[in-house]
Amino acid sequence: MKTLSFYFLSMVLLLVACKSNNSKKSIDQTEKPQKDLIVYTLKDEKSFDKQMMEIDSFVLAYGKFASSLDYGKEDKTTIHVDAHLDNEENIVKLVENFTDKDATSMGTNSFYLHDGKVFMSKEIFVTNTSADFIERISYYAPNGICLKSKERKAVSEVSLQKAKFEAVPKTVCSIDRAMRALNQEKEFATTFQGFIASGKDSYMIVGTPGTGGFTSALKIKKDDKFIAEIRKDELRYLNGTIYLQFEKIEEVGGFTYQSFIKGSWSKEAL
Repeated sequence: MKTLSFYFLSMVLLLVACKSNNSKKSIDQTEKPQKDLIVYTLKDEKSFDKQMMEIDSFVLAYGKFASSLDYGKEDKTTIHVDAHLDNEENIVKLVENFTDKDATSMGTNSFYLHDGKVFMSKEIFVTNTSADFIERISYYAPNGICLKSKERKAVSEVSLQKAKFEAVPKTVCSIDRAMRALNQEKEFATTFQGFIASGKDSYMIVGTPGTGGFTSALKIKKDDKFIAEIRKDELRYLNGTIYLQFEKIEEVGGFTYQSFIKGSWSKEAL
């Protein structure tokens, strides 16, 4: 049994519990009437905005998406990513919810994709040095060069929608970290880091080895053959990469957690 600080255990479980119920499953296969996604030719700011609104409309009508795990660090850094898919399961919108180190800032980065490339990003965030909510939109050429950025501020998210945009220096909002979290790569690799208990519940911790890395907690409802084998000799499997199937569960009262479904030491065995 891996020994973790009480603070860290509380943080990990709180991170899972406090997430919104936007993504109850890692892959949402809810059947809804399909809608064709209109694809505009991106020539100017107006056509960029039309494509963004079309994607948002498509996402609401169709609603198929894939989700990352909820990741967190002891320094209060958190990240969760939802990828919204078209009818061919290509990513058309990626939403990254984040909290920076020591909660210095928090917010949402939304990336809109056209032919597999980001053409627009929308950042909405607030910092601990200002009471203002900030929305920043940037437009990109197919080669990733930022064409224009604009920004608006307000004292609340509601009033933000009525504020006027002003031009600001071109600012690139990178999709790279969100994609790594979604794909469980590099700092978001799901290596086995032990089991922890909270009351009658048991959780498996996955994340990067060593201190200061991202980790995530998955509730073990029932020990299957895979979990039972690890419990026999945890040290043997420590830092081994686990490929996961999981789902988000919301209980009465709004408590939300990640539930382990299946694990394997190779993708092929899932």
